[in-house]
Formats: sequence, C-alpha cells, structure tokens
Amino acid sequence: MTHVTVKVAVAVVVCATLLSSSLLSQTPSNQPPPSQTIPTFRSSVQGVQLSVVVTDDAGRPVTDLVQDDFEISENGLMRPVTTFAAVNIPIETTPGDRAERDVLTNNGPEGRTYVIALDDMTQRQADQARPLLHEFMTRYFGPNDRAAVVWTTCATASKSWGQEFTTNRRLLLDAIDHIRACEKPPLGGPALREKYVMGGLHQLVESLAKTAGRKAVIFVSARGLTDYAPDEALCGCDARTLVGHESSFWNNLFLDMNHEYYDALSAATRGNVAFYPISPSGTTGNPNLVALAAFTGGFTPNVSTRSLDGFDRLVRDLSSYYLLGLNAGEERQDGRYVSIEVTVKRPGLHVRSLNGYVAPRRKPDPEKRPPGLLAGVWDAVASPLTMTGVPMRVFAAPFKGAGKNATVEVSIELDATKLNLEEKDGAHRGDLEIAFAVTDIKQKKWPIWRHRATVALLPETYERVSRGALRVIAQVPLPEGRYQLRTSAGGAILAGSVVYDLTVPNFRDDFAMSGVTLTSAQARQTFTVSPHARLDVAFPGPPTTAREFTRDDTLTVFAELYENRRKPHVVTFSAELRDESGIVLVTRQRERAVTTKPKETSVYRFVEDLALVDVPAGRYVLHVEGRSTLDKEGSVTHDVPLVVRESAAPPIVGAEGLGPQLLRPIRTPFAQTRLNARTAGLGGSP
Repeated sequence: MTHVTVKVAVAVVVCATLLSSSLLSQTPSNQPPPSQTIPTFRSSVQGVQLSVVVTDDAGRPVTDLVQDDFEISENGLMRPVTTFAAVNIPIETTPGDRAERDVLTNNGPEGRTYVIALDDMTQRQADQARPLLHEFMTRYFGPNDRAAVVWTTCATASKSWGQEFTTNRRLLLDAIDHIRACEKPPLGGPALREKYVMGGLHQLVESLAKTAGRKAVIFVSARGLTDYAPDEALCGCDARTLVGHESSFWNNLFLDMNHEYYDALSAATRGNVAFYPISPSGTTGNPNLVALAAFTGGFTPNVSTRSLDGFDRLVRDLSSYYLLGLNAGEERQDGRYVSIEVTVKRPGLHVRSLNGYVAPRRKPDPEKRPPGLLAGVWDAVASPLTMTGVPMRVFAAPFKGAGKNATVEVSIELDATKLNLEEKDGAHRGDLEIAFAVTDIKQKKWPIWRHRATVALLPETYERVSRGALRVIAQVPLPEGRYQLRTSAGGAILAGSVVYDLTVPNFRDDFAMSGVTLTSAQARQTFTVSPHARLDVAFPGPPTTAREFTRDDTLTVFAELYENRRKPHVVTFSAELRDESGIVLVTRQRERAVTTKPKETSVYRFVEDLALVDVPAGRYVLHVEGRSTLDKEGSVTHDVPLVVRESAAPPIVGAEGLGPQLLRPIRTPFAQTRLNARTAGLGGSP
C-alpha cells in the first residue's frame, strides 16, 4: 500500500449528455425526468460566464431565444459566445418525502445552488435569523436544489453548526436551527475582522465560481463587510469607480488593506456568483452590502417575518435565464474593471445582466494532484459538488466492523460507455479508477481511498454493460460520525462524482441496526466487480442502487441487528411495504432468541424475500424495524423509498446462458492506494 501526501483543489462541475435507455436513466422515485443540461464551463483566467434575463414589455420572461440571438461586447469590442444554454428550472414547492433517498445520482434534473453565509451575530440576531432562513428553506428549496450553510468569521461555529453542500433539506434545516450567537471579535479590531470576513468570502466565491450556472450567496450580516462607514455616495457610483484605481476610499479599503475582497469580486463577476445580502431580521440597508449585491448581479431581498416577496424574486432569478460563456479578450491581469454589454437582435425585448467583470490580479495557483492519479477522477473527487461527467448512482450502508471502525459498503453503478474505452485487439480497453474522499463538519483530514483497474471487456460483455451498467462494490472503514462521502469514478479525461451524506451509528450502543441493502433477481444480472479480494459483509446478493423494480421481480432485503447487552433476550426483525397513504401491503417478520447469557455481542443477519407480483404499480416505502426485549419502548428503524412499475425491464443483452456466475462479484484486478490527506485541505464547504 502506497502513502502519498496530496492537496485537494475545488474543481469544476462538468455536465454531460445523460442516458435515456440504460439502467442509469432511472431517476430517484421523487424526481421528474431530466429536462435540460447545463453545459460545461472550464474554470480559467480567460473564462467568463454570465446569466442573462430577457423579458418583454410586460415583464414576462422570454424563453425561446437561441445562441445566435445574442451579442456580447467587451470594452466596446464584439466577443463571440462560446457556450450557451437556456436554463428553465421548475419552481417546485413539494413537501418533504416520507422517506429520504438512500440512493443519490449525478444523472438527475438541474437544480439551483444556494449558500447561506453567516456573519458574526448576537443571540438576539441569531433568534431573528433562524425563523427567516427556516421559512426560506421550507418554502423554496426544491427537490433538485443544493445548498450549504457556512460561517464567514466563526470557525468554531462553522465546524459545529455548519453544513456542507447537500440536497438534503433536513440536514440544512438542522444547521439553520443550530444558528447561535457568535460575536467574539478577532484580536486586532475592525481591520482584522474585515480580513476574516473578506477571506471567508474569497474562499467561498472561488469554489462556487468553478461550477456552472448561476449561484446565489444569501449573506446574513448585521454589520456589513467593514466597520468603516463609507460615504453613501460612493456606494452609488459606477463599477469602474467602485473597484478602479482612481477611487482613493475604496482603493485604500479594499486594495491596500485587503486584496482578498478584490479577488472575491473578480471570481464572483467572472464566475456567475451573485450576492443577496440580508440582515438577521430581514431587509438590509447597509451601504456596502447594497453595493456588493448590485456589483455581482444580485439585489437586497425585501424580506421579513411578514413578507417573503424578496425570496420569491431571488428564486426566479435562479430559475429562468440564459447562460452565456465567453473567452475574455482582456489579457492584462491587473485587476481592472472590464465593461460588458449583452444585447439581443430581436426588437422590443429587455436584457438584464452584469455590466462588467473584474479582471484577475494574477495567474491562479497551479492545481496539485498526487502523481499517477487520473486527472479526471481527481477533479471530480476534489469537488464539493456533484460532477456529471460519467453518469452514476451511489448507495452506501454502514455495518459493524472490527474494532472502532464500521465497514461502509458502497455500491456504484455507472455508465461504462462514458469511460472512453478503446476497441483494440478484440476488446474494449482502458483505465477505470474509483476514488473515495471523506469529509466531516469538523474538517478532519481523512484518508482518500483509490482503486484502479485496467479494463478489457469482450464485445459481448461491453454490449451488455452498455445496455445496463457496470457495478462496483467497495468498502471504506469509518468510525462513528456524520460524513460526506465523495465518490468518483472514471478515467483520465472524464469522470463523475456523487456527494453522499452518510451517518455511521455507534454500533457499540446497547442495540443498533446496520444499513439496509436491496438486491433483486434482475439486479443480480448487472455486471459486477470489486476491488477487494474479500468483502467484510456476507451479502445475499450484490447490493443494487436501483430503486425502481417491476412487478415480475423479487426483492431481497438484508440488514443486521446488534445486541450488545449480554443478557438473555429476543430480537424481532420486521419489513413492511407501505403505500403513500401508509397502508401495509406486504409484511415479513422473524424472531431470534438467546436463552443463555451471551459472552459477546450478538449479531443477527436477516434476509427476507419480497415478491412484487401482487403489488400494484406505484410509490412505496420499505419500512425496516428491529426490536429487542431488553428495550421495552424503543426500536431501531430504517425507511427506503422505492417504485414498482408495470412493464418488464428490457432483457439485458448477453445475459442469456451466463448462468450462476452472475450471482457473485466478478473479480477484476485493482491496484489499491490509500492517499494521506493530512495536507490536502479537503475539509467542508469553504
């Protein structure tokens, strides 16, 4: 095993054409099918992305324009549009699901990206901010949106109460509900506080600017960016004066004292990051926050506990727009303001976009990655946001392991046609690399696990995985805690990733249950490999990431119960299939009894088959529950959402006649490396 010291850099979100007919086209049960794809934007010094809103005379959005309808001038000179997308994300106010998704994918519809950035605040201000942000998240956060909760100045608060990027509304609400007072000023007075605020915003904006699409930073601040009181007239000046060298006030404040604010403005205006500042009680009138919003293309939302109209407008800003990319013609890296004008050829329309951007002051630092690690996989695993280069689905489940560490089983099902395999000497050949990076809210440096294999698929096997998927089953050791597991798979050029929220319970508690895995008769036919010579968990079949099954299929449910009290007891395991109204359609129950005093932890394996032939098509929740007679009241439970369909799945090409070998993992030689992330900087969201 090789130990390599590495440093992780936040990478670009890559969008790719999605599968339509393969197994990977299956979307989670609570998501509509993909409706659009935002194109790839490669982060560079020359790259600029703009979001453009076009309306008619009545203020209605115009959504039928094409790339040739737009013209862009930079400092008065025409520039070609290099990348174009018409973005129209549905505004959905769906209630929370009865069961949280346990399978995540990078193959779903586009969503909005929010960051709730919290400045220092008093307890009274925290009490005002919580209900306002809670209402925003409850009312406006859509099923495909992603968000993070970060603190710009309070490092302790960010590690204890923050939340990395996630699509899980429950985790975001939990972070908001834990907003507390954080008003201890850093040593050094206003100037040093300003440095902390600017530095935090710079890191945040740099990470967001490398992703495609419009991003919103809801900056909650009572004090603003600085304790100095600027002349209000300066906040109404044009952008050239605001950041240019001719303004002595802003020059002294943001250039000589703090270069990071200047760099943040450059990244935000070139990377489509808009600020929407509010005070803890609602609308802010702070002059420098108003200026920041206007300069980055946002605004100060008019919100309070009585009215959320400003949030309505904010969500619309991120839902319907045109995304334009251009290569900047301004080559000087001197931090000057560059004017941009976007026009449309169709008469009678109104265009709203940024009026310019701030050029970078210097070349960015070169990205670092460990020698030999495939670039595409490294970019994907380094990103705190999901990347869609290789479509994939991921499922993870913790089981009791040896010592303090649990064994986290990870199933990955990916689209092998995106691996850029070359047909050579009668087989499709290339490299497949799998990488796992772990982060937690405390920003502890966890190892990064990497597995690489040289793939050689015969034509009939390649045809089979092209019509279905390639499944990889891996395992990661982790102690009790709450994590994000970044799973990346792909090759040197293109890779995909999924960011998976994972909780590892304390399996040393009196009574505990593992994760719940599913397999099925049809899922057993998916081509399966593993980088491990032996899996620590004896699964009844390869765990699948599928959560849609046909009525002619049979589910196999697997879980383990752990009773740590060394007393005689009876353990009951039950599995119920419930419809959307909570009615139980199928139930299974088993009991295990220990009549003598156990000498060690009792481990119970439960395997149950659920035939779906009598189950009507629809949405369901599989409710799994464990009870011990040593607990009179409590139980441990786990809910899995799934869908049952009428039509049978198409036959998997090449599966006929392959026999029992489909029922066990097919071993492919993988080279395994454990990377030391001590100096990686791979922590939580900036």
